[in-house]
Amino acid sequence: MDPIPPDPPDPPDRSSSPMELSLPLFSQAPTKRRADPAEAAEPAKRATTDPPNTASASQAVYTHPSLVIAPKAYSDQDKGPFIVHVSRIENDPKAPTFIQPIRFGRFLVTNKISDVNLDGVKKVARNKISVEFSSSSAANNFITNDLLPLHKYTATIPTYNVTRIGLIKGIPPDWTMEELAESLTVPIGCGILLKARRLNRKQVVDGKASWIPTQSVVVTFKGQILPERVFCCHTSIPVETYQLPTIQCMNCCRFGHVKAQCRSQPRCFRCALSHSAEGCNVPEDKASCINCSGPHFALNKSCPEHSRQKSIKITMSQDNVSYQQASSLFPAVRRSYADITMTPPNHHVSPSQTSQRSSQPPQRPLQQSPLSYKKAISRPPPRPRAPLGKSYDRQAHQAIVGDCASSLPNGCALNNNPSFIPDDHDSLMELILSLIIRIVSGQSGRIPPNVAQKLSQFSLLSLNSNSDNDNGSSVELPKH
Repeated sequence: MDPIPPDPPDPPDRSSSPMELSLPLFSQAPTKRRADPAEAAEPAKRATTDPPNTASASQAVYTHPSLVIAPKAYSDQDKGPFIVHVSRIENDPKAPTFIQPIRFGRFLVTNKISDVNLDGVKKVARNKISVEFSSSSAANNFITNDLLPLHKYTATIPTYNVTRIGLIKGIPPDWTMEELAESLTVPIGCGILLKARRLNRKQVVDGKASWIPTQSVVVTFKGQILPERVFCCHTSIPVETYQLPTIQCMNCCRFGHVKAQCRSQPRCFRCALSHSAEGCNVPEDKASCINCSGPHFALNKSCPEHSRQKSIKITMSQDNVSYQQASSLFPAVRRSYADITMTPPNHHVSPSQTSQRSSQPPQRPLQQSPLSYKKAISRPPPRPRAPLGKSYDRQAHQAIVGDCASSLPNGCALNNNPSFIPDDHDSLMELILSLIIRIVSGQSGRIPPNVAQKLSQFSLLSLNSNSDNDNGSSVELPKH
């Protein structure tokens, strides 16, 4: 154990204390695990080495010097949007500090900050706005602008815009993160390794919690490309997308931060009132969630808001977007005031029913689906459709055309002029002659004399043959 402390040569070059403590403490962990099979020394080592093991597990982090020396910046290979987050310097962390987008836009115009999009200034949080530039160089120059500290502004580039986070597995627990970073090779076209952090597993033994290092390491690469695999000691290691954890505060029961970073007043996770939950004895069947107003504790994993926050983190990890962009894709699950105050109608209950209900075990009120507490909207029934118009009626059609009385045989058209209805004794020649006379008499032109003479002869023959017909009408030929 003597040669271990002077091993790391890098701490004098950096001022950060975590790197000084991580390597010596983390290198002692393999010695402890090798000594675990010894039954006699096991209880004593657990009692004396649990605190160093917890510290070494939390300090097992590698950080590239570029993250400490220079701020994050866009490279020439990065693609837009080129966003910069601006905040106002807070003298008192608990003091309410606000920043308005239009006021900061006035600051940009007054100081002639160019290459800003027309709608590039947007509000992100209470004390944070985003400024979108048209080029990477303009965004990088704005971060180092001397006017920002003079007006008490700080500008940073969002981490999700210039880095990608992945997860690799199968790294031996006795390796330090420095050793991993030195032996890790990134494919061509991907950024360098900026940070490596080993994940730890919580273990409780005899009521005491300890953190055991695992073989999973969270790695952060520079740039907007996450490599599919990396190479370590001539071995190919696949890189998975790291899923951001869902963090909930134990002080205010909100999401996104821990109790050590909370600046809000304490809220009870049992009754949602403004007091600590240590002295509250409200059971879970009478609890009220501060996040969704449901009948459960605020720390319950089945809370709809917890599921929503988990979906937001998954979207942030996969799409590399901000929390505001991811949260806009998932609507809030908090119930409205009308749903909270809504009570079922009171009906008269007989004594027998009361005794039966008292013998049964109590049930939770508002047993609804745990997925959502939204207000149920009752829709009116659909309006009846108008009756369709009458289409083809077979009976009516048969009544019209079925019994059609006609004196003519089938295939003959009806004749409205009875004078031209032929008798049964008429011959074919008479019919043809009558037709010719009708055609000629209807013409307005002059008829040749020879034709008129022939027609007169035929007309006389027709009159002689039909002399017995009193109703017959003579045909007059036009005069020439």
